[in-house]
Amino acid sequence: MKKSFFIILLIGLGFLSAQAQTYSTTYIKDDCQGKAVNFGFACAPTFDWMYPKTEEYKRHGFVVGIRYGIPININLTKAKNYYAYTGVFIEHIGGTMTFLDKIIHSDIIEAQQAETFRQYRATYLTIPVGVTLKTKSLNNFFICGNAGIYNSLRLSASNHDTYNFAGELWSRQKGPSTEAAICKEAAFAGLGFEYSISKDFRAGMMVNYVHTLTNYFKGKGRAQNSLTHADQKANIGYVELEAHINFF
Repeated sequence: MKKSFFIILLIGLGFLSAQAQTYSTTYIKDDCQGKAVNFGFACAPTFDWMYPKTEEYKRHGFVVGIRYGIPININLTKAKNYYAYTGVFIEHIGGTMTFLDKIIHSDIIEAQQAETFRQYRATYLTIPVGVTLKTKSLNNFFICGNAGIYNSLRLSASNHDTYNFAGELWSRQKGPSTEAAICKEAAFAGLGFEYSISKDFRAGMMVNYVHTLTNYFKGKGRAQNSLTHADQKANIGYVELEAHINFF
């Protein structure tokens, strides 16, 4: 599914590239002479889920997160069509998986095979590196596409467990996690639009799909299931619904 999604996005980016080169119209508000560097503010709710890679682990629904920060676009042409894309962002993402685990229910009671629903949450400092393509003006609207890599450093992480014990559903207090890897690499691609409010100011929306290229957990032997001692492995996929403003 994610491969087909990326193929469709790449086709869309190719169309935008052709449009950026061939389409012409009258500019009403935007003179299309962008500065070398422009910046803005972006905020996006995210819908996150896990892709388990450990045997007997299963994805369980999705969680809602958020990404916000300062996008920076470096203009590569005289017009506002081709950009190198970077910036500084904070991401709060995660997911939920279900599996059998050893649960210490109290000081004297231990459940050897409790069905566990564990929600993972992590906060990252993220610097994207990518490209952005934008068409010429369509009555002050611009169709946009982007693709690239998120380079992330974990700032914090936590787990929250819910589990079945003796036929009852119990919840364990949310606590910090030492299992999440320090670094995260993820590929992203998306499509959207911008509207030119003035020649120096635009507002827009993007829909991005992001898929992590690295394991959410630490390396071999440092994040294991307490029952089977299997190394935990999972990737995260998420959709971003981004609203942004840009100053040119």
